[in-house]
Amino acid sequence: MVHCPKSPRLAFPEENNNSSKKIPKLEDPAQHSRSGLMPRRADLDMNQHVNNVTYIGWVLESMPQEVLDTHELEMITLDYRRECNKDDIVESLTSLLSEPSDSSAVENGAFPSNGNATSTNGAATIRSPGSLSSNNRGFEFLHMLRLAESGFEINRGRTEWRRKLAR
Repeated sequence: MVHCPKSPRLAFPEENNNSSKKIPKLEDPAQHSRSGLMPRRADLDMNQHVNNVTYIGWVLESMPQEVLDTHELEMITLDYRRECNKDDIVESLTSLLSEPSDSSAVENGAFPSNGNATSTNGAATIRSPGSLSSNNRGFEFLHMLRLAESGFEINRGRTEWRRKLAR
């Protein structure tokens, strides 16, 4: 059986797509973090820089397990700021940007909320028609990868999550 998405996924953002919005800087303290991430030999390119795919895995390392168990990644947008080298140690930081319209996961204490169901860090969330419906709206998170020693930002990210379909 071949899985075909209902709507096409484009590599380049369309107008009114969240991936074209500026990603605000995630401020400390983040709600979730993971420290001590280090590149493996397989994560490096021929210039001894970390491969871009590795950054996606590191971003997901600081996601709350409760979200990973009940939701699936719908969209990820990364904004690369600097290279990461073979000897660097990385911290992954994540904070909730917006909650589902039925914020029961947050209300039931699955993970902490900043009390603002629509935005943090001055970033508004606007959904275009055809995206997640208001009754099935998922979570949005802000992410930052930074060098542990200097605190220099490696990249910023935003992820959108939708509830997993029952199988």
